[in-house]
Amino acid sequence: MPALPVAKAAAEADIAAPRARLAALLKALAECGCLHPGEAASRDPKLRHVKGEVEALEQRLREMIEFASRAAGEAPAGAGEQVVKVGREVEESLAKLVTMLSEALKDVERLIERLAQLQSPESELRQLLGVLEAYSFIDVDVEKLKRGRRLRAKVYRVPRDRVGEFVEALASIGSLVAVHATGIEEGHETVVVAYPAWLEAEVGKAALRSRAVPLELPEDLPRSPAEAFRRIREELENMPQLLRSHLPRLLEALRLVEAAKRLLQLLEATELKRFVAVVRGYVAPERLGELEKAVAGAAPSAVVVVEEYRPGHGHGHEEERLPPSYYETPRRLAPLAEILGMAGQPRPYELVPLALLAVTLPLIYGLVFPDLGHGLVLVLVGYYLFYKRMGNEPLGKLVMLFGAAAMVTGFLAGEFFGPHPAVAGWLAEGIWHGHPPLSSPLHPFVKMLEGGEELSREMLAEHATLLIYHAMFLSLAVGSTLLAVSSWLSLANGLLQRDRELAAAGLGKTLLFTGVMLAVVVGAVVGEGETAMHRAGMILKDAGLTLVPETGLGMLVRLMATVGLFTLLGAPLLFGHGGFGERLTAGIMEAFDALLMAIGNTASFMRIMGLSLAHSGLMLGFTVMAYIAGPLAPIVYILGNLLVIALEALAAYAHTLRLHLYEMFSKFYLDQGKPYTPVRLPEGVRLEVEA
Repeated sequence: MPALPVAKAAAEADIAAPRARLAALLKALAECGCLHPGEAASRDPKLRHVKGEVEALEQRLREMIEFASRAAGEAPAGAGEQVVKVGREVEESLAKLVTMLSEALKDVERLIERLAQLQSPESELRQLLGVLEAYSFIDVDVEKLKRGRRLRAKVYRVPRDRVGEFVEALASIGSLVAVHATGIEEGHETVVVAYPAWLEAEVGKAALRSRAVPLELPEDLPRSPAEAFRRIREELENMPQLLRSHLPRLLEALRLVEAAKRLLQLLEATELKRFVAVVRGYVAPERLGELEKAVAGAAPSAVVVVEEYRPGHGHGHEEERLPPSYYETPRRLAPLAEILGMAGQPRPYELVPLALLAVTLPLIYGLVFPDLGHGLVLVLVGYYLFYKRMGNEPLGKLVMLFGAAAMVTGFLAGEFFGPHPAVAGWLAEGIWHGHPPLSSPLHPFVKMLEGGEELSREMLAEHATLLIYHAMFLSLAVGSTLLAVSSWLSLANGLLQRDRELAAAGLGKTLLFTGVMLAVVVGAVVGEGETAMHRAGMILKDAGLTLVPETGLGMLVRLMATVGLFTLLGAPLLFGHGGFGERLTAGIMEAFDALLMAIGNTASFMRIMGLSLAHSGLMLGFTVMAYIAGPLAPIVYILGNLLVIALEALAAYAHTLRLHLYEMFSKFYLDQGKPYTPVRLPEGVRLEVEA
């Protein structure tokens, strides 16, 4: 497989078959799993209605399965084989399936709703359960006492601030007995009232004025609070087991609904005539044989017309005219495919930069987060936590990759859980003898803490300044090189797309960004100055600020940048569409934007130095704190390391992504492609066509 593979284009396929064989054809296409459905061709309102019902049922089922799995405390297990039967009118068959499933799942849905109410503190059922728990010591039929023929009794729940008013109102009525109890229910007082039946209205008025509420039980519960509380509690305890038993049913229903949804995708892409049905879609060229075999088995008289996509001149890269694209992902690069997905799907015949990411992602991450010990922690966390325990292989491998990169750059920087001599001395002094290649500008100040080597402030400042220039140059050299590589990929994409405007713009970017790279990288070698940064800066100044460059390299950089900008200006003028004014404006904006990117995006890579300095600054701070903490020094230093790992591991990842998705990918990645996703039946679902 090439280092930078090219995204392949799916071929457009139109399948014409007798309408009477449509159900069999859709069955064959779904089982083949090789046709990506095209744009919706059907405008049938009945089909849109069925699609809405299927999607709504799918959403309900997913929510039910998630709730039931959480309540049962286990992940949903697999289910047996399911059968979907379709007749000649496929949408009607699917509508019947949705209706049948909705009816069959009503009891499970009611069960889930009841459990959700019991678990929600705001629900009426949950509040009733709390009341019943408070009065569960009452084991008599309170409803029967309320309806006595001559003598009645009620248990009133009275707000605590109104209980005095209620008791006084009852006393003024006379001919009744009121017993006041406290501490039964939080926020309320309890008053038991026994009275003759003919005083029902008077007692009710007194309760209404005092906001006293009688203890009442729903009709579906026993009349005794004690018995009602026992029943609801037993129901609550048994519900997880019941839901566990219903999980297979829910999974089976979800798979049937997913199968119906995928059949509807094919049906939407079908144009129905009086006697003929035409299914429109896309197929990978290497799977064309499978498609033709499946179609021939379902409808021998069907015709398959295939048209392969070829990139053309001009605006052949417009999104609405592109077929779906696909590419092979090597197993070792699978974790990076998810990061590439953040930038979008590559267009057909566009370079897929997975191999580039495999180099640049760990490179930048390691430079931003250089620490051998912290990288080792990331490797262990990625392996044991994400890979082994959570089973997330892509994430685990990605964290391990970043950890390994941090270990390499940390070794070169002389940091092992920070620069503390007692921890990292074996690396900084023992291996590098005090001069690690990627030493931080803050490392010289660590020697002041040891007290063993007397250094003047001038020497410390001079040493730190040299290291700062070194870090600046490294950041700019990495940035200018990666941006130059990105511009080369832009030119390659334009040639692969056979788009003259895109290729011309890519050539302009290539000249401009390659010139910047030469000024920084080559200028550091041939320029004049004390440090590499001074020498590169001299060439940049000569090429960009002097009227006539004095050095040959400065003249070359000036020429490349000038030709590149004029090429960017001329690309829309020569190959663009629209009037002259529109094309001229587009060219000016393109050239001006590229000039800003050459300055701003290259400078943006200085964040590599900034973040690595932030890491060193934090660890130097905790080193100082450890020196002054006395006996608590180990605890302070360990906690400091844990904090830095937690904060900077994420910060380094975020900035590494930014440098890729914004600074680099904006130079060459076209994206906006559509992934090739052929319709395939869910595993364990079988289709049957009814005669």
